[in-house]
Amino acid sequence: MLIRRSASRIVPHFTKRKLFSLNTHRIPSNRSIFSITGVVDQHLSADTLHNVEQHWKPRLQSCLPVPAPDAAKYYVLSMFPYPSGKLHMGHVRVYSISDTFAHYYRMLGYNVIHPMGWDAFGLPAENAAIENGESPAVWTKDNIAKMKEQLMELGCTFDWDRELATCDPEYYRWTQFLFLKLYQEGLVYQKDSMVNWDPVDQTVLAEEQVDGDGRSWRSGALVVKKPLKQWFFRTTQFSQNLLEGLEDPSLVNWRAVVAAQKNWIGDCCGTSLDFKLIVDGEEVEQKLSVWTDQPEFVHGAEFIVLHPDHLVSTVYPGARLEAVNPFTGSPLPVIVSDSVQYSYGAQTVLAFPSVTEKHRDMATQFNIIPTAQITSISSGQVILTNSGPLSGLSLPSARTAVLDQARREGIGGHHTSSNLNDWLISRQRYWGTPIPVIHCSSCGPVTVPPSQLPVTLPPLSGDQLASKGPSPLLQCDDWLETSCPQCGGEAKRETDTMDTFVDSSWYFLRYLDSRNKSEPFSSEAVASMPVDLYIGGMEHAYLHLYYARFITHFLHSIGMSPVKEPFCNLITQGMVKGRSYRLKSSTKYLKPDQVYEEGGKFYELDSKAPVVTEWEKMSKSKHNGVDPGNMFELYGCDTVRLMMLSNVGPSSERNWSEESYPGIRNMQIKLWKLVHQAVDLQEKILPEMRYDEEMQEYRDKLRVARNTHLRHVNYNYSHTRNLAVVIARVNSMIAAAWSVPGQVKRDAPEYQQLVGNILIVLAPIAPHMVAELWESFRSARSQLCSDFDWSREVFHQAWPQLDQSTNLELKVLANKKEMVKIPVVKWYFDSLTEEQAFDLACHDNQVQEEVLPFDISTRNFSKVDGFEAVLELFFAVPEKAKKVLSEEEFLKKKAENKETKRLEKLAKKAARDERVRIYNENVARKEKFTKTIPKYPEKA
Repeated sequence: MLIRRSASRIVPHFTKRKLFSLNTHRIPSNRSIFSITGVVDQHLSADTLHNVEQHWKPRLQSCLPVPAPDAAKYYVLSMFPYPSGKLHMGHVRVYSISDTFAHYYRMLGYNVIHPMGWDAFGLPAENAAIENGESPAVWTKDNIAKMKEQLMELGCTFDWDRELATCDPEYYRWTQFLFLKLYQEGLVYQKDSMVNWDPVDQTVLAEEQVDGDGRSWRSGALVVKKPLKQWFFRTTQFSQNLLEGLEDPSLVNWRAVVAAQKNWIGDCCGTSLDFKLIVDGEEVEQKLSVWTDQPEFVHGAEFIVLHPDHLVSTVYPGARLEAVNPFTGSPLPVIVSDSVQYSYGAQTVLAFPSVTEKHRDMATQFNIIPTAQITSISSGQVILTNSGPLSGLSLPSARTAVLDQARREGIGGHHTSSNLNDWLISRQRYWGTPIPVIHCSSCGPVTVPPSQLPVTLPPLSGDQLASKGPSPLLQCDDWLETSCPQCGGEAKRETDTMDTFVDSSWYFLRYLDSRNKSEPFSSEAVASMPVDLYIGGMEHAYLHLYYARFITHFLHSIGMSPVKEPFCNLITQGMVKGRSYRLKSSTKYLKPDQVYEEGGKFYELDSKAPVVTEWEKMSKSKHNGVDPGNMFELYGCDTVRLMMLSNVGPSSERNWSEESYPGIRNMQIKLWKLVHQAVDLQEKILPEMRYDEEMQEYRDKLRVARNTHLRHVNYNYSHTRNLAVVIARVNSMIAAAWSVPGQVKRDAPEYQQLVGNILIVLAPIAPHMVAELWESFRSARSQLCSDFDWSREVFHQAWPQLDQSTNLELKVLANKKEMVKIPVVKWYFDSLTEEQAFDLACHDNQVQEEVLPFDISTRNFSKVDGFEAVLELFFAVPEKAKKVLSEEEFLKKKAENKETKRLEKLAKKAARDERVRIYNENVARKEKFTKTIPKYPEKA
């Protein structure tokens, strides 16, 4: 209590208003920091941490460890931001997480790759340019400069030498190059399609960019359907590979994303086949793609059904439609109807009425008499007949043959689901990567030769972009008119630009070789794939991650990527929400200063009307946004990072509130004081300990506390990625160090070890504050702990490890029910095998009584180094062994349990009495000692 009171006198409590005033009108502190003056300051004033950050920010990069030449790489990547010109609190969260793990892996000795760039194309820049009457290129460049400065304020240590922007021609040159690669492999095509048209942004949206209410993901406008010729990537050709890739064991913490992508890709139980289309007796250019889950019966197809919303139904209303079976050459009638059941997400049915009851009912409905007979039974097996080259084949063999032929002829044949569509990449706007295609009246669409890349955007200002409708590039005659690369004749450039998701589908590869001018990346550079830790929002689980996986799978198929899956460990951080205030009687949102609280309820200041308060996504319209710059100015970047990362795990939603500041401030004050005491008390003469064994007891207590909490710190850094638990455990370590007397803080190596470990494990999260504290800490006159390299900065210290003599847990589960926890000393645990774990379990009385009498069918053993091991035992319990206690046996067991508890209470009481006796003896000894001290007369 005395320590707490004195601490409150030394470091007064600052309200937010006082702190804001102090920081807005900052006066240089009279107190000094050790790195500048060489004097250890025991006080942590409100201004000290700002001074510390100003001192360390320009120096931090040079203090980071240099990896050994043979160090293993670790690629830490956060999703790059759109350069809106201002960071928001969501950015603060994702980049604080990213920077923390980059520091962590550097300190473990890895060669860390931690790049940053800008997802710089897109409609917001174009719309902002129109609004401000300037070029999107200028607007974007200015915003990048502003946001880069803000990231510096956050204290992030990115590899800025790898920086890129997707709107840079040196970047999108290679996006266009990848387009050509896809085109060469037959994975790019153009066709008429019913598209989602955004009437506000005047552009096409992919299916994934339309929400459940039929609105645009960006503008919020109701989307309308219209036919338009569009460019597509044939992603469905890789759907089976992408689905199987989700089972890759390298994917860690992907559970939610795997579920989302499996749902998106669907069950790849069928295929799509392209049919020539005949309209009113004339063949047209357009093809009809039909999905079926029974391609082996294609020779028995007798008609096709289309949904009224299908493009063909819309483009040719009322026409007589037929489709040519690509395997038989026979025409099939095409019927438009909404009265049949379509497969999920499909708008077509390929009907085989001779083999499928459902299709036979359709034939009856449409007055079609089935004529094909394509199956027979031979030796109990279904065999195809009247099926051309497939006759005599079993159904599985016929299915394989059909798919192989379709792939050879380029008419489909790839495993896919009924609901998955190809990736529509066309956008009818200006600010995007130009599609490198030229349209020639003689040669048709021709790709731009690689030597002529990049096809750059012509410079346009906001005034020129203001017109809605067709692409603004249609106005640029000098850019539009060109010559055909094949025949040299007059031709025109493609005016659609690519979806921005194309730009972001490969940026993680370019980071590895961002200055390469001869290729998108070298094979040596991409040997650093995959990304080891990828950090971003869950909202990208459907779109960005799917497209990035597709591109990487494709590049692997042509030998340009060493891996199929681009990302291993995943952190999907939750949204940062702000508190909003809304009038209960309307949808009007109020500013925080328009509201007051009374009795736990909120009211409008002027009208006294009741107010509803909620945690919602931050937005200007709801007045609940928070400017990170104000937070940095008020608290400092290290404190903001601690506030952001504490209390809730990265994957949970973060309700941003400055109410977490007092707890963080208290932690900082205590840690500052502990470091000061580690140095200052070595210069003090203190009384002897009360009894001989007391010092050893405190040393043991510190050792136990260190191992207990460090075990969880290391586990959460390396496995769960839950930095909130790390901070909580650091708080517990601080409390353990705080509780020991001054003699221990002065003389015990365990105190130095604990305080040093606290600084090391906190350094990734609050690097500037800890860098300063370490400089102070290593100035101690007596450096008692041999764990540290006292001559070097904190980032060069070995990461703390558990003592070899500490105990870890072996959990034994019987039929999924936890049975016992067996302590295992670490030196033995490190090499613990399944056989050794089972041997330990067999020595436990409970396992002997309840498990070993039965035949163990399965043993599963898993181990997390430095944390715990789990041994699962599975066995069947015979019915006769499931003993039911009689009433007499039950009462006897109950009495035994009661007696056991009574004895445990007596033992606890005896231990408590012994502690009281020792305490009283110490008090008596102290009083006796006090009586021997001569008393001096009081001054008059």
